[in-house]
Amino acid sequence: MSQQPDEPLRGEAAWRAAKQRVQQANEAAYARGREERAADAADAAGRRRSAERLSRKNLPEQPHPH
Repeated sequence: MSQQPDEPLRGEAAWRAAKQRVQQANEAAYARGREERAADAADAAGRRRSAERLSRKNLPEQPHPH
């Protein structure tokens, strides 16, 4: 029994198609999450480097012996 192209899927074929759509949506969400976490980590690293640079700049100087 072959289905016509305009007939909706039924039974196990419909279940498999729905399962595949969910899997694709999950993979896309995981990919977006990875990209967002990478961007957040890069921003945090930049802020941390700036803070460390500022901290080093504000350190007191050691007295020089005469």
